[in-house]
Amino acid sequence: MRSAPPWLVVSLGLTLPTLALAEDHVAAARSDVEFSDYVEGASRLEGRIRAPCCWNQTLDIHSSEISTQMRREIRARLRAGEAPELIEADFVARYGERVLAAPPASPIRGLGVLLSLGVVLGGLGAGIVVKRWHDKARTKPPPSAVSESAPDALDERLDRELEQL
Repeated sequence: MRSAPPWLVVSLGLTLPTLALAEDHVAAARSDVEFSDYVEGASRLEGRIRAPCCWNQTLDIHSSEISTQMRREIRARLRAGEAPELIEADFVARYGERVLAAPPASPIRGLGVLLSLGVVLGGLGAGIVVKRWHDKARTKPPPSAVSESAPDALDERLDRELEQL
């Protein structure tokens, strides 16, 4: 059985603890909401609205008192049948457009699409380059074996220079 390459072991060793810490942070932020308290569309809406206490994180991962109250309000209003767009508009009216993680006029939305397209095109380009290298290596004739009876020009030159010494 082959062992894993060292780069894979190192990358997993660095990634897994980070993921565990992130999971603990999200679990702490969600401690006020029971898992049985699932409301359709709540997590999507919470991911689009920022916590107004610091404006750094969205409601779905922030753990301040105001974000907890806002999450509870969102779930209660969704359970009552209110549309997510109306709830979002109400938060914008109360806190301003800054409360939106990605405002409608923000270039971030277009940047996300552009970056995704760039990654796809970059992957396709890399695949084409690798395929060309692979095909070139297949069609390239193997190097011919040099016979000892016919020395090449460099060997002859070396012999002449050594004789002059």
